[in-house]
Amino acid sequence: MRDDRRIPVSLESEAGLLSGLLLDNEAIHRIPGLDADAFHGPVNAEVFRAIQQLASAGRPFDTVSVYTHLQAIGSETTLIELNDIAQYVPSAANIRRYAEVVADRYRLRQLMEAGSAIADIAMEPNATSAEQIDQAQMMLAKLATVKAKREPQHIAESLTHYLGLLQDLSDGKNPAIRTGIGGLDKILNGGMRRGEVMVIGARPKHGKTALSLTMARNMARDHSVLFLSQEMPISQLMHRHTAAAGSFDLARILAADAGDHDMWDAVADAARRLGDLNLNHDDQCSLSLMDIRRKAIKVKRERGLDVLFVDFLQLMAGAGEESRNRELDVIVNGIKALALDLGICVVVLSQMSRKADEHYSRPAMTYLRDSGAIEAAADQIALLFTDWAHPLSKRKPEFQGFAELEIVAHRNGPQGLVPLEFIGKYQQMGDWLHPLPVHTQSTMPVSRGAKF
Repeated sequence: MRDDRRIPVSLESEAGLLSGLLLDNEAIHRIPGLDADAFHGPVNAEVFRAIQQLASAGRPFDTVSVYTHLQAIGSETTLIELNDIAQYVPSAANIRRYAEVVADRYRLRQLMEAGSAIADIAMEPNATSAEQIDQAQMMLAKLATVKAKREPQHIAESLTHYLGLLQDLSDGKNPAIRTGIGGLDKILNGGMRRGEVMVIGARPKHGKTALSLTMARNMARDHSVLFLSQEMPISQLMHRHTAAAGSFDLARILAADAGDHDMWDAVADAARRLGDLNLNHDDQCSLSLMDIRRKAIKVKRERGLDVLFVDFLQLMAGAGEESRNRELDVIVNGIKALALDLGICVVVLSQMSRKADEHYSRPAMTYLRDSGAIEAAADQIALLFTDWAHPLSKRKPEFQGFAELEIVAHRNGPQGLVPLEFIGKYQQMGDWLHPLPVHTQSTMPVSRGAKF
């Protein structure tokens, strides 16, 4: 069987693009960002690279200037070849269209190369099919993510968009994604925004997983949510969801006594509630940044994605950086970039050091492990403190179930405290609706927030 497939390329568009640039240097500002690798013709790629280098240096790139530059770097491209390219089109009028075609053909060639690489992966003798599929999905995920090219915007245009935004806010069309926790949404001016990263830090047993699962369920009522767990299998997450949604004792659900009819009724009721949510789970341990990107892109492509939860930061695998601090820095900034690229909001859970257990007080941001990297990348940092979970708690009855979420850093809004109620046996976390308990000691030390 003869294969009539041809490599996707438009040498005519490549020549038209280069010709327009050589004729009109100002036209370079009218084309989208391109790399020299996007050009299939070797001479075309070399000429475009030279144009980029001259433009970056603020120098002209007419035919003679490009030829002189190429000669200086040892190129064999002749002046006759450059003249032929320069005369290919009469003007740069259609240069944007030429650039779009060049970029499109380049991505198709990348897709073909990925297909060939996937075929090679499938032939590897020492890999499992699951590993091979994972590598193939990662290749395609990289192609599926295209960074949006942004251009400088005049303030008059910005003002038009801004006034439209204010009108939408006035009409009740808030772009924020509500967390479902009233006190938190108030501090966040309605909820989280796309592109934002919130870090929630706490010591074990203080309820950070219960809080994040509560937020995930609330947000999944109207939006698509992905929850990535690195320490609990999906079955354990479902136990907690069921207890919370059914307002039933988690211990009795775990026992699964066939004769416990009340438990089964609560499970059935919870199943109906949970089945209506657009909530996705994953329970892979030691996630890498690329794992998170691949899973997020897959869910976004198949079911849409608005909110991502990562539980928790310190369990993530690094990429071989010189130190763990540096690895965490790369990871946190990579998660922030992912939020911006995919237009989603991200909630990252983080562990705090044992120093938080040494003093009976709300924790300080310095107790966050690798707090420097987190502080630089996060839009909000929230620290969770549950009175009865602290080793030094006096366990006074009025403090039973009382928790505080302190927003210690907020890039676009105020800091503040959110009183919460944590019902451990139901794995429920929500707004504190009772009179606030008062400490008899002088004052409880307050953590010092960061200023952006």
